[in-house]
Amino acid sequence: MFIYTSIVLASPVDDLKLFFNTELSFIQSSFNKLDKNYDISEGTFVRNSDNSVRVDVKSPFKEIYFLNKEGLEIHDLEFDQVKNIPIDEIDNFLVNFIINGDIDNSKINNLNENSFSIIEDNSKFYFEFLDQNTLQIKFKDNMEVNNLIKFTKK
Repeated sequence: MFIYTSIVLASPVDDLKLFFNTELSFIQSSFNKLDKNYDISEGTFVRNSDNSVRVDVKSPFKEIYFLNKEGLEIHDLEFDQVKNIPIDEIDNFLVNFIINGDIDNSKINNLNENSFSIIEDNSKFYFEFLDQNTLQIKFKDNMEVNNLIKFTKK
């Protein structure tokens, strides 16, 4: 009698959606080409039961972002301003992934045990799980600024 066991190994692509269903803290570093320094933002990411997302930026500026299938609502707490952007005006891979959870497998490159990259609209996004509780994402934004976001489970 032979006993066959199957071990299904999850890829980092499969882990990504689950990762963003937890409460996270983040640090974002952006290279400022003008003064040749890194600008640092810190905050939290929370997915609500209705699949909407709340992002609280705690520093250097206090802002709250509410993201759902209708759009993005930005609260600038220091200037007491609110801005709404309809979802059809947002053309950003990360925003679309966070709301819809879908990744086009044909755009995945360099898939290995802990990392992969995605090319979307001529932009490359590199995802790497540093461990089971930490994910970093590297990309250039629409202004060609290098960004690194490090998410950590709380």
